[in-house]
Amino acid sequence: MNHATESKENSSNTTSPPADGVDLIKDALIKAGKNEEEISSVTTVDAAQTAVDQGRGKPGVLQQALLQKQLSLDHFGCLAASDQLTSGKAAETLKLSLEAIQNHVAAGTILGEDGKVSAALIDDLAKAGYWGLPIPEEWGGSGASKYFCGKAMIEMGSKGAEVVGGLLSIERLIGAAGPLIWKGTREQKQEFLTAMAAGHVRSGFGGTEPSAGCNITSILTHGVDDGDDILVYGEKLFISNAWYGHLIALLIRYEDKLRVLLVPLPMQDSDEFNIVHYGIHALRQIHNKGLRFNGLRVPKKNLLPGDGLSIIFHDLDDGRFAVAATAIARMRRILASGLPWVYTRETFGEKLKERQYIRYLMALQAAYITSAEALVDWSASLIDEGYQGDVSSMIVKTRVTDWLRQTATELGMFMHGGRFVLHNHTIGDNLADDMVSSVYEGPNPMLGKAAIKAMVKPFGQEYLQPLMDNMKASGVNTQALRFGGFKQIMGTLGHLWSVKGGLFKNRGKLTRDVFKLMGFLRMLSKKSKPDVGTASVLKDLPKSFTGHMNFANKAWRVWRKNFILQVLKYQERLVDEDLIMLEEIYEPLTQITTMLVSIKAAQAAAKRGDAAAVAALNLTCLEMRVKLGGEKRTSVAYRKSVKEVSEHVLTGTFMPVQGVPTGAILQPYSVPAATAKTGKK
Repeated sequence: MNHATESKENSSNTTSPPADGVDLIKDALIKAGKNEEEISSVTTVDAAQTAVDQGRGKPGVLQQALLQKQLSLDHFGCLAASDQLTSGKAAETLKLSLEAIQNHVAAGTILGEDGKVSAALIDDLAKAGYWGLPIPEEWGGSGASKYFCGKAMIEMGSKGAEVVGGLLSIERLIGAAGPLIWKGTREQKQEFLTAMAAGHVRSGFGGTEPSAGCNITSILTHGVDDGDDILVYGEKLFISNAWYGHLIALLIRYEDKLRVLLVPLPMQDSDEFNIVHYGIHALRQIHNKGLRFNGLRVPKKNLLPGDGLSIIFHDLDDGRFAVAATAIARMRRILASGLPWVYTRETFGEKLKERQYIRYLMALQAAYITSAEALVDWSASLIDEGYQGDVSSMIVKTRVTDWLRQTATELGMFMHGGRFVLHNHTIGDNLADDMVSSVYEGPNPMLGKAAIKAMVKPFGQEYLQPLMDNMKASGVNTQALRFGGFKQIMGTLGHLWSVKGGLFKNRGKLTRDVFKLMGFLRMLSKKSKPDVGTASVLKDLPKSFTGHMNFANKAWRVWRKNFILQVLKYQERLVDEDLIMLEEIYEPLTQITTMLVSIKAAQAAAKRGDAAAVAALNLTCLEMRVKLGGEKRTSVAYRKSVKEVSEHVLTGTFMPVQGVPTGAILQPYSVPAATAKTGKK
């Protein structure tokens, strides 16, 4: 678990402002009265994220949709070819890996005597090629796509062991392999990637420190030059897979810059290094430790090229979908484990499966599972296709882990009743893991704010940057432009009057910029229908999806207009309006995105004849309409959908829980026959 996730101001493929231009982010922070430390930190982070974004081939799809006239479902569909799941080296590797883990499940050897994932299981998965899935074939791996890895994690986690599904992410996506694949030299890849592909080396990422979490620029762990080596000093905390002999991609400060150093951890404690132990509830089946360095000698050749922050952000953007994939495996487990219970447990002579509320709990879980998989497929395939993936990955991670929290503490818990607190119950035993998924790789509210800042940036650079640059060229002090109240507005007008000569001289460019902005604002007020391609999607679906698309299209228009108006209204003060950013902007954005991805996924499900998936995606859209538009769960359409989806779950046609272990009913009721008939004691 690595909490080293900064609230990031991302961008679509844009460049930094010219040296003599206006830095919109810095300008806003100064106007907002932020101190020098925060300004420096945020602008450093922004520069690092911009460097990552410029390396992507295509701008983010949501950033594109923001600026375009028509809403297109093409932005919201999975781009991956599904045949990669059934043929090729990666598919064979997954088949062997599932066989290996299911053998260990049957033998009861998933965990060792220490309660951690057993060495025998790690070795058998290495023989199957599991740890090499995302590593390019050139270095001994399977070269699996992000899309395939997401599918593999869900299958391994739900049908084998949840911890092993998530461990692929820690070991090979957000661990040392991701940075190596992106930035490692050929020599570094030869030395480390080949061993990682073979499963000989386990890894993790070391970013978080006792006093540095979200503000990763404040880390203190540092390296001191010593000939061909670097001496490492400092301490890390909450590092997943931190154990003796493992390879850690360590974020350090070196020569006054943040860098990533590949550190093979020693096999035992010493004066130069020791592992810090502490009690922890979450991820208890793997090692989650602190690391203390006091002059540990590491070869300088292990230093990855490039900026350390950029490496982190690239790693997180590429791997955040994996957190959601792990959450899906958990949701599958929770729903599957409840099925024997609802068929067995009776209240007042009626089985739970006949109760409408229980059916609602099951149906909504099925809807969340289906839409969550669609979101993961979408997000991962965008990364595979070279799109900037910051906003899409943040939405998927936050949306799906929020659903897991709701499933564990509400939907699944009320379906299972009080037995969830018993030892060996899938909810009670994993509650801390389920909760912490909303925190690691970026706490969900922080990611929500970061996503909104990332959406502001393309609008700002397209419409505000030219205007501000030309105003500065006219002699305007942009930091004097304040609109927070009458007094500030009057001060702004006074300042503009004082430089009226420069404004008049530059009036042509300024007029052009103002009319361009006004044209965009007028576009926001006009109704627009979805593009032609959307109609071809809807013709394959039940009529209810046409209603969902019309609703989503209207909700998008309303959201986009509100978003831009909030940006213009609050300007620099928006950075402190957390509730506006999260409740009025981010949450509706995630709900609209979920509807659009679900509609597109429903087309694919309909084409393959998966009626259960279509029904579940329909229920997700209805649930999002409840959230977005205040519609009622008591509506005829909603109640009908609950009945339809729950029937699929109960009759075994809901595919995601097929083959998922259900577990045993704990403390089963034993009611004497006479009592069962008469109700008398």
